Amino acid sequence: MHKRWRAGFLGLAVLAAPAWAQDPNTDFTAYRALFSVAALGGARGAATVTGYTLHYRGAMPSSAFALASLPDGRAIWRFVGGQPGSEVARTTLQAACDRDAAAAFGAGQACRVVAQDGAVPSLDRPAFRPVEATIGPFRAAPLMFRHGPAAAEGAVVWSHGYGGPAADQRQRNVPGAMALLNDAGWDVLRFDRDPAEDDLPAALGTLRRGLPLLREAGYRRIVLAGQSRGGWQSIMAAAERPEWVHAAIAIAPAAHGEAARPNNLAAASEDFRRLLAGLPADGPRLAVVVFVDDPFDPDPAARAVMVRETAARRSVPTLALYPEPPIRGHGGVTDWRFTRSQGPCLLTLVQAPATAAPRGVRRSPCGGG
Repeated sequence: MHKRWRAGFLGLAVLAAPAWAQDPNTDFTAYRALFSVAALGGARGAATVTGYTLHYRGAMPSSAFALASLPDGRAIWRFVGGQPGSEVARTTLQAACDRDAAAAFGAGQACRVVAQDGAVPSLDRPAFRPVEATIGPFRAAPLMFRHGPAAAEGAVVWSHGYGGPAADQRQRNVPGAMALLNDAGWDVLRFDRDPAEDDLPAALGTLRRGLPLLREAGYRRIVLAGQSRGGWQSIMAAAERPEWVHAAIAIAPAAHGEAARPNNLAAASEDFRRLLAGLPADGPRLAVVVFVDDPFDPDPAARAVMVRETAARRSVPTLALYPEPPIRGHGGVTDWRFTRSQGPCLLTLVQAPATAAPRGVRRSPCGGG
């Protein structure tokens, strides 16, 4: 076996660490090796690969990912996050995944726990330690790689939705599409809010005040992204502080309630039109994602048209993603098919040269950007 040596301080010879022994918290190649298809054994289906290599990385500790697979390549998978502890995460996941396996493949089929947080036993590699960095009101997404302000393309601030004062969203997953940006060099930060004080004016003020702190930390560009109320407030903050924001990504933006409950949904379309009108023509870039059968959206098709009309008056990339079924509903972004087919459009909109970024309305997959 050949060994590679390098010159050390004062001419001392030190053995270079092999690639498999690199620290995944500081070496991106080692990090991606942990969250790769190598951990999945023979399971190579698109859903399983996307679920593990992208979606799982948005989980909050304590988390775990499990799957059951058959020799013919069929597999089922599931993960949990934000559990009270590692043992709870593992036992909860094992029981739920085993039920899925029995239902899909017959009695006696059981799941294998692939990863627990950043530890992947089958790969015999150093574990990834959940990141604990914070900047002002933002905290690093724990299972995503932290490139650091000096090396990163920029910071993506993810804002969760709002389900009322009794619904705590702070343990919810960051969607897999954000992991695509992480792979492209962006640090992903969470803007988590206590539901007791998560009214829109308060959250918007905190978000606005946090933006200069990201620049002071060294991030060159800032992307505001979010789902539901988090998407709505991302557009609002981008319109109010365009000098701080490179792009806004609003996924199923909502701030008016659900159609089945008493609310002010009738005003949602006109309010959304005014929201778009507040964006300056020369920035920031904008992506709005709408889904069929979204009970918080009075007319997804009309919203897509509004974005297309807005794109015509703006000089910067402005895009509506309106995927075809079976991707649907207010939580459509959690569908692995969205990540795989529409996620590349979000990546291209954020970082491609302006002339190459997508614009208008896109319903078809974005594999080519």
